[in-house]
Amino acid sequence: MRLALAVLILLLSIAPAMALCSYEVVEERYADPFTVDISSMPSLKDLPVDDPSDGIDWVKVPLPKPCVNGMGKDTFIMVRKGSSNNLLIFFEGGGACADYETCKPMLCTDLKSCKPLLGIGSVVALESNFCFLKLYYRGGIFDVKKAENPFRDWTIVFVPYNTGDLHMGNRVVRYFDDGKEKTIYHVGYVNAIVAMRWIKENGNFDRIVVAGSSAGGYATLLHGYTAWSIFGKPVTVINDAGPGINPDSDSKFQVNEIMERWGSKQNFPPEALQYFEGKDPAYAIEYFLDKCSDCVYGFFEDQKDLVIGSVFSAYWPWQFKTRLLKVTDELRDYSDRYCRFLPYDYQHTVLTGGLLYPLQKDRFYCEKVGGYRVYEWVKELLRGNCVDLVE
Repeated sequence: MRLALAVLILLLSIAPAMALCSYEVVEERYADPFTVDISSMPSLKDLPVDDPSDGIDWVKVPLPKPCVNGMGKDTFIMVRKGSSNNLLIFFEGGGACADYETCKPMLCTDLKSCKPLLGIGSVVALESNFCFLKLYYRGGIFDVKKAENPFRDWTIVFVPYNTGDLHMGNRVVRYFDDGKEKTIYHVGYVNAIVAMRWIKENGNFDRIVVAGSSAGGYATLLHGYTAWSIFGKPVTVINDAGPGINPDSDSKFQVNEIMERWGSKQNFPPEALQYFEGKDPAYAIEYFLDKCSDCVYGFFEDQKDLVIGSVFSAYWPWQFKTRLLKVTDELRDYSDRYCRFLPYDYQHTVLTGGLLYPLQKDRFYCEKVGGYRVYEWVKELLRGNCVDLVE
């Protein structure tokens, strides 16, 4: 408890200051991802089937223009071809940004491009580096050497996060601060849709799972629906620590303002907006489950998550817990195809091993609530059994 509070104080001390800096919209709607030419992308059948016994082997697949990262440069997805006819689409996490100060990467994956962006912001990367990603993402659901892994023989499409917009944006914005300026491509929605269109063209999969951690968990609030629309079959969603809860008034990341900067709302079906207008974005899940009567939505979150709950949303841990339980209780009451795995803890994320993996035990195989470990809970989800677990 003392350690957790000490970490909270440290995190709050480096959290972004109040009030977002000024901006102007450069491109209102950057691109229509449904008309992007994907013919230059390789065929999935030409990729080798990955042998799980030696760990995961990622293949880099470039995305075609106009797909770009947050700096307006070329971007890509990572693909692991499995031996079964099942598909997992995973959205990477990594914070969020919405002005000059916050749109600075916490990790320099490219030292040259990081140079003009010195200082710590609140997004992990604005340029993804394939070498780093393929080395890091080997825990949790990506630890295919483990026999317990539900996705051991699945094809996995990994969508890197480098646009600062929860994979929901479709807008180019110029941010200002004391005479300085920078242009950020918040185009995560474009990249996500193009990636899903490509994989749809490459096979008729028996089962489809859409998952994401942190910012990628938030992405599932939209992309559970978009995947169902694109693939035309039931989708199982696993949201890892993307609660979709409105922040406290003290947070600079107010939902309506940041979604306006990113151009996110234009990417939701118009009729879906009423589900969360004036309410928490999490209620968009109701729209998704209404539209797809065979879809299932599983949600993992630590009840006192210090990263989402305190740093980004500006709640004290007990305040976040209260709001989290209220919103998710209502979603559970709305549909038994929505279910939770909520440990009474201060940590953040589980699907990739945990925020500090590999320095900590792999939470996906160790974390336990109500007699279920996380991987066992996921197996139940894949069977259509939405087990609700609140510690």
